Amino acid sequence: MKRTWQQVGLIVAISLIAAGLSAVVHPKRPSWYRVTSIEELRWQIVPESAARLAKEGSILWVDARSREKYEAGHLEGAILLNLGEWGDLMFQHMDVLQSAMDQSVVVYCDTSDCKKSLEVATRLRELLGLEPVYVLKGEWTDLETALSASSE
Repeated sequence: MKRTWQQVGLIVAISLIAAGLSAVVHPKRPSWYRVTSIEELRWQIVPESAARLAKEGSILWVDARSREKYEAGHLEGAILLNLGEWGDLMFQHMDVLQSAMDQSVVVYCDTSDCKKSLEVATRLRELLGLEPVYVLKGEWTDLETALSASSE
């Protein structure tokens, strides 16, 4: 009987070690404590709200993805402004950005977990003084769908 409990204990210990290692090193592990800061929440916008905002007035759409993804497809009228080419793209789009001082700006990326759009939005607020600069929560294709649904 003692040997059986030792074997059960050994199996449980090995299982706990495997689970712990998986939780730490697995490439698709869930984030344990995903806490969104108040600042991030303040500037998030869902596709449906962005579509309503676009219907009410003009919006500057900013694509924070790579040039390759932008050229493969983007929102109509969106400008490319990513972190990798920040200086060149800022210079290229300076007129558009200066004219956006009196309108809303929505920065989008591939997914809602994309940090590139958050960083681009922060830079636009801090360096250029643009406000409001929203970060799309969701995929840009969802925004495209919401925009086409709101125009009908």
